[in-house]
Amino acid sequence: SSGINAEWPLRPGGNDFYAVMGDLLSCHAIDNPDPQSELTLLKQYGPDVSEEILLKLIGSFSELRAMSDAGTFLYPYSTRELVNIVKHMQAYPEDGITTALSNVLDFEQQQGDIWNMLVSILHKHGIPFGARPISNISPR
Repeated sequence: SSGINAEWPLRPGGNDFYAVMGDLLSCHAIDNPDPQSELTLLKQYGPDVSEEILLKLIGSFSELRAMSDAGTFLYPYSTRELVNIVKHMQAYPEDGITTALSNVLDFEQQQGDIWNMLVSILHKHGIPFGARPISNISPR
């Protein structure tokens, strides 16, 4: 036995990963891809998702990452989250971008200031997130 408890959580912002595991593993930090490479990748996961929407998502997440690097956000919104959003939009196009984003970002609602900044950035990039969806059904 290596003495490592596999159930012990190594969460971002929690434990110092390198101090705890650095001598046991070969660790490599991998940056997010540049915007053009990210667009190419996302098109593979969402061939039917419009390039306009993909570019808005890439722009938003690039800004969120910069804010994470600056220490404004603790969570480093990565390409992994974008892939999950695009995969949802590809599989469930009727849900729209707001529902796909909600699956990834709704946890942030519990942190009011963070949520407000997040919504503001998405709005800045033309993504109508954080507002109530408008129903196509007329009230009776």
